[in-house]
Amino acid sequence: MEFETFRKHVKDALEHLDDAAHLQTHPLLAYLRETTADGQLTRAQRLRAWLKNAIEQLKPAPDLPSHAPEWRGYLALRYRYVQRMNPLNIESELGISERQFYRELNKGLEALAALLWESAQANRCASSSETQVLENELSQWNLTRQPCSLHTLLADTLATLAPLIENHRIQVISEVDTDLPDIFVDATLTRQALLNTLRLAIQHARPRVKIRAQAEEKCLRVVIEVEPAKLLADGEDWHNAQLLFNAQGGTLEINAAGQVIIRLPRVMPTRVLVVDDNPAIQQLFERYLAPQQYEVIHARSGSEALRLAEEIQPHIITLDVMMPTMDGWQVLRALKQNPTTTHIPIVVCSVLNEPEIALSLGARAYLKKPIDRLTLVETLTQVLAGAAATR
Repeated sequence: MEFETFRKHVKDALEHLDDAAHLQTHPLLAYLRETTADGQLTRAQRLRAWLKNAIEQLKPAPDLPSHAPEWRGYLALRYRYVQRMNPLNIESELGISERQFYRELNKGLEALAALLWESAQANRCASSSETQVLENELSQWNLTRQPCSLHTLLADTLATLAPLIENHRIQVISEVDTDLPDIFVDATLTRQALLNTLRLAIQHARPRVKIRAQAEEKCLRVVIEVEPAKLLADGEDWHNAQLLFNAQGGTLEINAAGQVIIRLPRVMPTRVLVVDDNPAIQQLFERYLAPQQYEVIHARSGSEALRLAEEIQPHIITLDVMMPTMDGWQVLRALKQNPTTTHIPIVVCSVLNEPEIALSLGARAYLKKPIDRLTLVETLTQVLAGAAATR
């Protein structure tokens, strides 16, 4: 938003300062940074308080005489928009003409818009920094996806939010059935993402929030409706919730009707056995593959890899070469010689540049470390497609 548009929005909000319905979905809300103290306030109340506090910040120093010109812009704003006085009374109070009144009012509006603009930019910088912190934390998070009941996760989240729901006098209606298919997510991240999303919905709702879900081919679709208001996709909290859902292959959006639409992957992942003695590589591959609906199983030794390959029958294996006791070449030969594992496609991942050996021993592909996300995902996709075509 350009400053000129921002200034027009400030003037519009001031002219509707007592209209809660108008302020509840106002564009300026995107520039407010929510604090802990805002938990009991509606969106309209937060915006109204922001504008009134900013007007008071324009108040001249108390040592200036009341007839000083510096007071006129501030008083014109305060009398017109806070005290709701009509222009004739303000002109009489300040002892100025109609033309001068509107000149002083415009000067006050310019000063107020500039002050709010500076505050809004500072809030955005702070929010951007907070987002970076969350992104950094997610990059180091040991993602653990497992089958989970959406009904159970939602019930747990609503129990945590119960005091907030009571304070806001909101009715939360959950129509999520217990017999829906399980979702394949990181339970901790999903609870936090649901917590963020539902908290925002509860704060905006008057008088109720409805939650329903249905199974789609590869995901569960969750719809959150706020009555009677429409939700707006503004603020850092929405973005953080999106990051939490995206990290595990889910999505969050707000549609044209103001409904929150969440999609969470169902339990139907492709199982990949990651064989590597380096925990950092295992976590890296988990972060690369989990959002693509892979169930990542880890093996830190050759013997563990052989056991797991037989037990869980993964769809594909990534195999490191440089491992103690039993190296990757020994594991590859053993897997291909075993009738119960010989069909499993293997991608060798190594710092060594020896693709010919890998392919000659039966590997379907070879990747040289370090491996980026796109290369890994594309290679596994191609290998799996090739393996399916030859069955």
